[in-house]
Amino acid sequence: MSGPESLAPFREVVFDGLGNLQALKGRTLLALTGIAIGTAAVIAMLHVGHNARMEAMRQFEVMGVDLAVITPRGEGATPTVLPPEIVRALPSHGLGIVQVAPFIATGTMIWAGGATIQANLIAATDSLYTIAKATVAQGRRTSELDGFAPFVVLGAELARDMAIAAGQPVRIGDAVRMDDQVLTVIGVLGPAFPVPLLSLDLDRSAVIPFRTARRLVPDPQITTVAARLTPGADDRATAARVADYFQALLRPGGVQVQTARQLVDGLEQQMRVYGLLLLAIGAVSLVVGGVGVMNVMLMSVMERRREIGLRLAIGARRRDIRTMFLTEALILATLGSLLGTGLGTLAGWLFAEASGWSFLAAPLALPLGAGMALAVGLFFGSYPAARAARLDPIAALRAE
Repeated sequence: MSGPESLAPFREVVFDGLGNLQALKGRTLLALTGIAIGTAAVIAMLHVGHNARMEAMRQFEVMGVDLAVITPRGEGATPTVLPPEIVRALPSHGLGIVQVAPFIATGTMIWAGGATIQANLIAATDSLYTIAKATVAQGRRTSELDGFAPFVVLGAELARDMAIAAGQPVRIGDAVRMDDQVLTVIGVLGPAFPVPLLSLDLDRSAVIPFRTARRLVPDPQITTVAARLTPGADDRATAARVADYFQALLRPGGVQVQTARQLVDGLEQQMRVYGLLLLAIGAVSLVVGGVGVMNVMLMSVMERRREIGLRLAIGARRRDIRTMFLTEALILATLGSLLGTGLGTLAGWLFAEASGWSFLAAPLALPLGAGMALAVGLFFGSYPAARAARLDPIAALRAE
């Protein structure tokens, strides 16, 4: 027998299981809710972890994985000073660096329309715009030719906040009071990706010419050097050569060199650990739901002892009884996993939207979440099914 006729017994078992579960009503709903919440937790955790990793990778893809950051490393209480001429000469020594952008980063307060706005102050050479891939929405960038001129370029979010505080948009040529200095706005940047490797958020920054830092910073020393590697250069070997280069010139002191590829490798390892942790939390929730399924099935066995005894008395095999109860547990798990998958995907999407990320479904979310739910249903449904199959028909028929 093949085709639809061969599936008839299976359909009868499934429909019978659905009817029995529907008769339990409240208990079925509670067990279904437990499985759905557990599955949703697993799915949501997988989506959140996957999208966090993809967002971090997307930032590096935009900025490029050939970035490096050089920061001064002090010896004891003595800070390391990076002379600008030594930094700017770095690309000419064939160490694997093709471009550098030294800058001074600190915090500042800007007064706009009676409000005080906190911002990042960046005193940088004009090569920083190229390395950070910053675009100009209005006006122009700062330049080495500006010298000590009191000019400033505002980040997109900073300019927006200033416009809200002042009640009018920021225009080129406006005077801006920053700390105890008055600077002239010469440009406004377009929206920019944050650069985690450089700890640089241009959207919230005010950029001034490198030498203008003497007007606003008490000790204008280079805090960070952004660099771009020569195409094809080995990042670890380049980092070692650059560190040796500065070590020979700066005594005492030295620098710490970190590349984007090293940060990506470390980030991927952390994401794997976080992913396993999140998966374990979701799995615990799923096990709790499985315990609910087992409780429902055990209560069903107790209440249907006479039915089980009657089925055995008229010829049903013990494996038929086992299959009947196991099918009910799997139906519960399947319905719960479907509901939980939808809820978990919705939760992951809402988290991505709230974080400003582009949602991308985790490849393993659907098969792993549904597979775990079915495995839990099968595992926690096996004991009640086996217990029902072991009932003595005579004792079951006498049960009240």
